[in-house]
Amino acid sequence: MVRKTLNIDLNRVEGDLEFELDVENGKVVDARCIGVMYRGFEQIMIGRTPRDAAVITPRVCGICGTAHLYAATLALEQIWNVKVPPNATYIRNLCLLTEGIQNDIRQSFLMFLVDFCHDAYRSHPLYQDIMSAFEPFKGRHHLGALEQSRDAVGIVALFGGQWPHSSYMLPGGVVGKPTIRKVIESRDIINKLTRWYESAVIGDSLDNWMTLTSADAYLASLESDELKAQSALGLFTRFSRSISLHETGFGTGNMLSFGAVGEPLNTATYATKSGVYDAKSGQIQALDQSLIEEHVRYSWFRQYQGGRHPHKGETIPDYQNESDRYTWAKAPRYDGKVMQTGPMAELVISGDPLVSAFHLNEGASTCCASFRVFDVSGIA
Repeated sequence: MVRKTLNIDLNRVEGDLEFELDVENGKVVDARCIGVMYRGFEQIMIGRTPRDAAVITPRVCGICGTAHLYAATLALEQIWNVKVPPNATYIRNLCLLTEGIQNDIRQSFLMFLVDFCHDAYRSHPLYQDIMSAFEPFKGRHHLGALEQSRDAVGIVALFGGQWPHSSYMLPGGVVGKPTIRKVIESRDIINKLTRWYESAVIGDSLDNWMTLTSADAYLASLESDELKAQSALGLFTRFSRSISLHETGFGTGNMLSFGAVGEPLNTATYATKSGVYDAKSGQIQALDQSLIEEHVRYSWFRQYQGGRHPHKGETIPDYQNESDRYTWAKAPRYDGKVMQTGPMAELVISGDPLVSAFHLNEGASTCCASFRVFDVSGIA
């Protein structure tokens, strides 16, 4: 029995994550998710003034710095019990949503759908349609995604002065006012993005899209409506189901969402809800952050027994080449369980009818998880 080890280098963005798969007789028998870069931002912050967090943490990532900035600022506000004016929260939420849309577009079109253009699918009946739509730097949807993802973050630049690595959020608010010029320019960006989303991504109006609640009804519409069928989502759905992605890629069914984008005048209202979906019972439970632990058994960090809550955790490097440790990433658990986070978890826990219908019918497959990242309808 021959065992082969395959290395998958996910370097389409930053190149700091890899997977190793051990394969025997065509089946994966072991897998390792390898963080290849030691970041150590927790260590960088030690001994610095707390306000430095708003400058340092946005540099964690060159693709989602707004999320890190928001988290750092909220932490300082909670520590100091600082109140935030409603307009400042609206600006923060607008910029966070904008960056999330940019993330979803790039994840979908620039990092996932390009794999459909592989020569292995050359004999597939949809291959020419796929190439025409998604071929890197040539396909119509790929080119549109490049333009829209670039232009969308202009909203962050309007309010934050630059993107990425903005530092316009500070404890107590933001550094600039929502002037008429900024509002008008932001509306122009959103209107352009909306038109592209309707014509290119879903092949329908947002109003119609938001009324969809049935997975069967959506799939049936791809048979009768050519615009939907040739849209990015339509092509993705048809192709991915033809190669059985809706029957593969099942990981843990448990899901976790912290909730996001709070309403400043009603602090109990969030665009996405917090909660924990238990796959065994199918029930959504309240999130208890005290049940979160980080494990470092297979990480290149100084070892400690069991798991620790992030408040009590350590990020002290301890590289050991000759050992069974293999990553600079930690292993988070919730109540001892592996959890799925991200867009699908947020939508299922928030009760989105269409995504919930696909999830109920088919489970947390590759197709269901990827289907969600097309849904940037929060731009409305």
